[in-house]
Amino acid sequence: MCRMQEMEDEDMEKITVIGGGNGGQGLAGHLASKGFRVALFEHPEFGEKIAHLKETRTITLTGAVSARGVLASVTTDPAEALEEAEILYFVAPTFAQKSMFEILSPHFQKKHHLFLMPGNFGSLVLRGMLEENKVQEMPMIAEGDTMPYACRIERPGVVNVWGIKSFMSAAALPASATAAFIQKVEKAFPILLKQAPGVLAIGLYNTNMILHCPTMIMNAGRIESEKGDFRFYADGMTESVCRVMESMDAERIAIGKALGVDLVSTMDDLKELYNLEGDTLRESILNNAAYCGHGADAPSSAEHRYLTEDVPFLLVPVAEIGKALGVPTPTMDCIIHLAGVVNEEDYRKTGRSLKEIGCSGSVEEISALCGGTI
Repeated sequence: MCRMQEMEDEDMEKITVIGGGNGGQGLAGHLASKGFRVALFEHPEFGEKIAHLKETRTITLTGAVSARGVLASVTTDPAEALEEAEILYFVAPTFAQKSMFEILSPHFQKKHHLFLMPGNFGSLVLRGMLEENKVQEMPMIAEGDTMPYACRIERPGVVNVWGIKSFMSAAALPASATAAFIQKVEKAFPILLKQAPGVLAIGLYNTNMILHCPTMIMNAGRIESEKGDFRFYADGMTESVCRVMESMDAERIAIGKALGVDLVSTMDDLKELYNLEGDTLRESILNNAAYCGHGADAPSSAEHRYLTEDVPFLLVPVAEIGKALGVPTPTMDCIIHLAGVVNEEDYRKTGRSLKEIGCSGSVEEISALCGGTI
């Protein structure tokens, strides 16, 4: 399903996509192919990732999306990237949020609508940074629970889209602004956006922590010995791996219940996102061509964002929320601990804490954040 409409030149929305990785290039190319004026921005320290695009400004999409988009600009200059745009799509990894926020903050304007994908509670971190630095020009901030596509950069200027989701959930900060935010961006977004209760709920919606983290840990030997030469979602998600995933998912759903948020299971989420069939989580995954319809795609190292992003910035804060609410999370805690052992990092210390998202840890404050009232 594609929500974007072809635009006349004079009506083109000006958009900046922040992040030059797989998802960023996929989104930028798709938007540009639909007639939007799109700038692609990457952090100056990683400018080599978009060096080719600076020359060609052209992105070709293959697979589930067949399109060719010509970008208005490709830059590592934050002032240039933000000057004209009203819509800012942030598609950089969560571990890059803070460094991106630091260089972008001086250039934010009230006209900006900033959408973090996936947010992983980043809107709360950014709000704290802006307030601490007494930034006068506050953008409207929202976050989504995932990204529109499952995709990979095949070669410079070419992105293969394995699959496109049917919808995403979104919430603004504060939640009372969500409807207005969606109304602003929906015509310039590739899929349907559904309103969520608040940004804390958005973090709980993100099932990457269920799909990625236990699969990485339980396939660690294979990842290191085969260097990614197997299908992560098909070969890596065996019956025992999926049982661990389902145990973690039950803990996530229990946390939502304690907050009054009805979370769908990861199985039902996948089936709805990709229009799948299946009676079990494993069946639903194996029926997903976006995940299993191509060759070897597994990480070649445990130092991959499936752990280095999803554990510290998603699984850790969710487990902390569970602890504060009195909801046991033994399987989550086990995966967090093992991920830290494998990567020789204490993710409980380096990960996203409740304090970092501006929460004291009280049940009342967590509930208020979940509902978007603070």
